[in-house]
Amino acid sequence: MQISKTIQFVLIALALFSAPTLVQAAGSSSEYEEVSYDDLLNELSAKKNHLAKKQSSSFDDVRLHAGIGYANSFSNISANKQNFNRHASGIQLSLGMDLFSPNWYSEGVFRNYGLTSSGSEEFTLREFDLKIGYTNKLESVWNYTVSSGLSNRFLKFSDPSRDISVDSTTPSLVISTGFLAQVHKNLSLGAEVSARTALVNDTSDKNSFDFAFRLNTSL
Repeated sequence: MQISKTIQFVLIALALFSAPTLVQAAGSSSEYEEVSYDDLLNELSAKKNHLAKKQSSSFDDVRLHAGIGYANSFSNISANKQNFNRHASGIQLSLGMDLFSPNWYSEGVFRNYGLTSSGSEEFTLREFDLKIGYTNKLESVWNYTVSSGLSNRFLKFSDPSRDISVDSTTPSLVISTGFLAQVHKNLSLGAEVSARTALVNDTSDKNSFDFAFRLNTSL
């Protein structure tokens, strides 16, 4: 009889302890909100886009620029205690990229002016520029550009009749400015003027300036 009372006491105790748990479970089940199939797809799509945005690189917004142009150069050459001003025309090729901004860019420009001769005189010139520039909208389709950097000029000037022979490679400081018309989303036309001054004293290639007509593309 004593054992029977003990068993009844244990069962009553278990029932009392389990009652709050059952009530809590029932409350939790009543708070369950049913999610539709479309809501689930939208939530998964939002998470996927958020993850893709996190994994995207800052290089994704960087544009590349390539161009071709027609350039004219006017050089001041010092030889045999005389100064000569010479003109040459040639072709230029450029390649650049945005510097994580649509306004700032870096650019490399190569110009080849070929051989210019007159009588016994011969003049050969090539240039390579490496510049950092800034561009912004002026009005309508027009944009202006300002850039600066370093230039390396490879100049040969000779005239046997006057005993002149110049063969110099001259590092120079270059400053440029110009205007471009955005005729298409990825295409622009314009002109640019550049001035150079030698960074070394021991050279016959002192100063020069040039202007170029440019056709640029953006990728």
